[in-house]
Amino acid sequence: MPSLQVNPTVRIHADGYEAIISPSAGARLLKLTYDHNHQHIDCVVPFGPVTHIDAHHWPKAGAFVMLPFTNRLDPAEFEWQGRQVHLVNGSSSGQGLHGFGHRNDWTIVDTSDSHVALEWNHSVSSPEWPWTFHAKLMYGVSALGLSVALSVCNTDLSSMPVSLGWHPFIPLSSLDVSETNRLQFSASRMHDIGLDGLGMALLSEEVSAQHVFTMDGKTASTAAYECFGGDVEMFIENNLRLKITSQYAPHLLVHRPRELPFVCVEPVGSLPGALKNYTQVQSDRELCLNPGEWRHLVCSLGAETVVKSIPER
Repeated sequence: MPSLQVNPTVRIHADGYEAIISPSAGARLLKLTYDHNHQHIDCVVPFGPVTHIDAHHWPKAGAFVMLPFTNRLDPAEFEWQGRQVHLVNGSSSGQGLHGFGHRNDWTIVDTSDSHVALEWNHSVSSPEWPWTFHAKLMYGVSALGLSVALSVCNTDLSSMPVSLGWHPFIPLSSLDVSETNRLQFSASRMHDIGLDGLGMALLSEEVSAQHVFTMDGKTASTAAYECFGGDVEMFIENNLRLKITSQYAPHLLVHRPRELPFVCVEPVGSLPGALKNYTQVQSDRELCLNPGEWRHLVCSLGAETVVKSIPER
């Protein structure tokens, strides 16, 4: 099986946050901790002490960026502007899974104590993706937490589909408290796509009003949410809340597997199955990237203390 080398890693830190990134393992975030009252709180499931990871069966930990497409593509083929595209990625499942940026070696172009900038150039058409593009990724930490800024430029001679996303593994608290592990966010519509993530999520023709969704993070499910409001809040301890924010991510995917202590909260640029199910108008609006154009995704993850009021007697 192809493997990705984890070392060497890059450490960035500021204002109580520490992040560890592996450029060679798909520019993965391996660890993000927050110093809360001198206790290190894991904001993502931390990687163990590994030197290599399987390129197609990676540990369910950390976080990674998704590009040039998001979520599952089964089988790994689609039609684009009259062209039949068959992707070959070496996976025994035959699925396309979260693109392939997370299976490549990124180059560090700038770094400081609190940030690291990386780039990756897919410069030759290949069976894995028949268009060329250039990607930039910036990680930074501050008092607000971790910021993740991903950009992709189409360097090909023809338009190509691009959907960007971020895939963090958020740890679930072991505390049996009603508010702990509850997720809250706004969106317009939910699509239940099954635990395998292969169900159909058809994009609505008309934009609906947003309303608040509240989820129990302990119940196994996989769902996609249209017209995502951009913020997700989740209690991980009695008085500590994680907040994920995003820009340029019109949708959200939430995956809670059975009997595993994490939930994936993924801001994404298109609904699952978009490469197969979108109409031409929808593809032009959310997927199509013309030569020379850029597409962006900005996400952040931070912790904040919540002071709960004491009821009057």
